Amino acid sequence: MDQWLVRGALLIDGTGRPPIERGAVLIEGDRIVAAGREENIRPEPGIKVMDCSDQVLIPGLIDCHNHCSLDTTLENYQARMNDSDTEQTLRSIQNLKIDLEAGVTTTRCLGDKNFIDIALKRAIESGRLEGPRLIVATRGIRASHAHGVVAYPFNGPEEVRRAVRENIKAGADLIKIFITPAIRNDDEINCYLSKEEISVAVQEAHRAGLKTAAHCIGGIGLDHCITAGVDSIEHGYFTTDQQIDQMRKLKRWMVLTPSPFFAPERFRVRTPEIAKSYHQWRDTVSERMSLVIRSGINFAVGTDALHGGLARELEYLVEFWGAKESDALMAATRKAAEFLGLEGKVGTIEAGKIADLLAVKGNPLKDIRALRQVKMVIYRGRLYHTETEAHK
Repeated sequence: MDQWLVRGALLIDGTGRPPIERGAVLIEGDRIVAAGREENIRPEPGIKVMDCSDQVLIPGLIDCHNHCSLDTTLENYQARMNDSDTEQTLRSIQNLKIDLEAGVTTTRCLGDKNFIDIALKRAIESGRLEGPRLIVATRGIRASHAHGVVAYPFNGPEEVRRAVRENIKAGADLIKIFITPAIRNDDEINCYLSKEEISVAVQEAHRAGLKTAAHCIGGIGLDHCITAGVDSIEHGYFTTDQQIDQMRKLKRWMVLTPSPFFAPERFRVRTPEIAKSYHQWRDTVSERMSLVIRSGINFAVGTDALHGGLARELEYLVEFWGAKESDALMAATRKAAEFLGLEGKVGTIEAGKIADLLAVKGNPLKDIRALRQVKMVIYRGRLYHTETEAHK
């Protein structure tokens, strides 16, 4: 099997070790054979070299909260989730291409209609479709009167139990439940699923060895999630000090999604009333999320269907929520892989791992905005996208 070498000015391998100057990665098939200083790597004679010597090599990025068929930059995007399965599938294919070209090599999809995400995952794994590897939740589970445009209504513990089992049978990798609204309108945060319904969802998922994720911005619903054993809280914008402390002690995860409060394209498609709500709570949410980051809670990051925008989510973490560049990058690489149970396969550039890596213009450990400048994407050992010429 042919080998090839990728040469960079700097190698950030994602392990937490210091960056390696004049770093290189040796690839064979879909695997990394060696990584480190180029002078210490012994490739076969005459192999192809990808010269990125004016760029920085980093692991492929991991978006831990996304939706294949949802595009939050579209006008009236919520109603677009009532489009035909064919239309949603075509939109998904376009979205996944955008993500992969932006350097996202793994995506955790937290709800799509009619098991579209399962079909997409299988098509990608069989090589019939190009896109990031997918971790899928299939149908989201919500109450009839609740938020969740990518979810279906199930009411009462037994309907929730049935929904979880049907999702598992269809091929779900995890179970997603919707607990609260997307944003608070006043001091009260409604909880749409009962404590019993949340507990049943967790019990059925864990019985099958699957984790659970809860759309939850805070309030008593977050308390129920903690008590029931929900594995990850998605968004968590209004998490209290006590809840933060509980989650840290229980080693629960939070997936941070900053862009709803900062991305201009999200505001352009909102009604004035909804936009006002997000502006109203921006400072409060920033204060809460800054505390989450400082607390030591395990956190990952996601775009929530702002496709191609993971780099900006990481910028928002640093600029508005006080994360260090190194912690932001880790949340989308090694820590994200750990969160997904993929730490033995992806998330770092090490021998034996799957060859998912990027070349970016600039050092993201000094300026996180460098992640916008993706010059090359290698995915499963194959050159997917490049602005760099290969040399023999």
